[in-house]
Amino acid sequence: MSSVEVIKKIREIEEEARKIIEETEAKARKIVVNAEAEAEKVKREVIEKAKSESEEMLKKAEKEIERKVKEIQKENESKIAELRKKSSKNMGKAVDKIIEAVLGV
Repeated sequence: MSSVEVIKKIREIEEEARKIIEETEAKARKIVVNAEAEAEKVKREVIEKAKSESEEMLKKAEKEIERKVKEIQKENESKIAELRKKSSKNMGKAVDKIIEAVLGV
């Protein structure tokens, strides 16, 4: 093989290597773009799931608070009714004592 043929063969190999490098770089860029898109998709899904779960937790907390408020209101109404009942029982005695004290009877 002559030196011209050797040089020609080297240039062909270099050209093939350049094409392989360009194709590989293009594939690598495509992989990076796809990976970034997938990562962004996963990120959005995680954010949406977290948002949904936090909203659900808030709803559950609100329902629990409402239940406790109703329970406390019921307890307080019962206590108020009991106090009214006791005070009405003693009202007559209290009025009698006040009248005795005022009139000196």
